[in-house]
Amino acid sequence: MANPEHVKILEQGVQVWNKWREVNPEVTPDLIELGLRNGNLRGINLAKAKLSLADLLGTNLTGANLSGANLCRANLTEANLTGSYIYSGQTLLYQISEGQN
Repeated sequence: MANPEHVKILEQGVQVWNKWREVNPEVTPDLIELGLRNGNLRGINLAKAKLSLADLLGTNLTGANLSGANLCRANLTEANLTGSYIYSGQTLLYQISEGQN
């Protein structure tokens, strides 16, 4: 389950979230099982975030930094990942190629 403090920061918007990430680079965001269908996370910094089992169906992740994020079993169906940076996403790539969510 996601860290409630991290969810509260995220709910304040991408700009607030990204500023928090800049000020707290040592914190690994815990957004496990986050429910955010059809959300707008354009340009968000989710590098190294724990997003396993997150429901991001239809979410706008255009230009997002997902480098090193744990997306194991995250639902990215119809999510917009245009221009997103995904590095070390072997699990995600495997799931996409196998047609899994």
